[in-house]
Amino acid sequence: MSVPKVTCLTPSPRGYVLADDRICRTPMRVTRIAPDLVHGRGITYGAYFEGITGVISKDAYTRLVDATGKQLAEDISLADIEEILIYAEKHGSDYHPARIEVMVNEGRAAFVMNVAVTARGRAWLCREFEVLQSLNRRYDFPFLPKTYFQGEAPLPSMLMFLADWFEGYHEFHLAMDEGRSQKLVLWDTRKDTCRLSRPQAWQIYHQIAKILTLYYDLETFEQIFPWHHAAGDFVVKTHGKSVDVRLVTARQYAPMLEHSEGVSVHEALLFFLLNLSVRMRLDRLDGVGVVAWADDDCVDATTAGFVEGLRAKQGKGFIDESCVTGFLQYGRSLSKKDLSDRFHVLVDAYDQAAPDIPAIRDHLDRHVSKFHLALQGALLDKKRT
Repeated sequence: MSVPKVTCLTPSPRGYVLADDRICRTPMRVTRIAPDLVHGRGITYGAYFEGITGVISKDAYTRLVDATGKQLAEDISLADIEEILIYAEKHGSDYHPARIEVMVNEGRAAFVMNVAVTARGRAWLCREFEVLQSLNRRYDFPFLPKTYFQGEAPLPSMLMFLADWFEGYHEFHLAMDEGRSQKLVLWDTRKDTCRLSRPQAWQIYHQIAKILTLYYDLETFEQIFPWHHAAGDFVVKTHGKSVDVRLVTARQYAPMLEHSEGVSVHEALLFFLLNLSVRMRLDRLDGVGVVAWADDDCVDATTAGFVEGLRAKQGKGFIDESCVTGFLQYGRSLSKKDLSDRFHVLVDAYDQAAPDIPAIRDHLDRHVSKFHLALQGALLDKKRT
């Protein structure tokens, strides 16, 4: 039986380089900021690559061959695979994703292997694998990655699952230009970073709001949360002046409010929107710096995307028109004080030790004013159409 060649690579200032003996002996960052110990020992890049290789090669690569065939919509055998490339991509607080390229004849399949090594990361990963499978069965949307299989590598123990890699999509983050003005930049690893235009930034926030609204369940109040721009949870592909957004993770799908609390459908949907409007503005400068707060344009884009998401849910038959019009009427009836009271209840319910809290509280009053104007504008625009 022929075994495909496996090549492992790591990022460097010169691009991706082969993981030689020196690199393989290098400790891997287990947390976002530094190497650490797991189960009393460090994890090297060599152990990381060996763990991934061990999982994908199990049972003569059967599961990887099956995943490759499904992604390419072809009948694939192990003999068709010429080479497997494993790229160490990044190190987050919970996951250490690797991009896997499977070279097949004239084609190529691209996957992500999400790897967790810490106790918290492993717990999140187990939950997320189930959430992604459930949401992809429930909704016929293209925004989340399709999952294939889960596996575990021993000594040191690493839990991981394979999913589709969104080819050509990249992280985006807030940054400051030379004049200390805020900008949104796309992290294209092939071209370094590029500044996104104001209309492109508006489209990104608009599409994110629409995506999260599409996955929101008005009956159970379930939603995809948590998510954070600083974690790179949403990725973007540019097409000239337009953009396309995908969500690479769904760590949890649960209600923020419970029916037992006597909350109406409209009130629960409002709190979903309030939380969405706050979280949408949060990032870290350059993805890893201080907490950053997006400009006011973000609020207009978020509210417009939310309303468009509701209309799209109606068009797909998930909700009826009376539910949409009822909420729009409810939203128009709310005063600025009504919204302010609810925003403060929402923020008081957040983890007060979270690093985002000071920025949220510093900007909350202005955010309430901007949100009130944006909400009324978005609802009135939809009323005219």
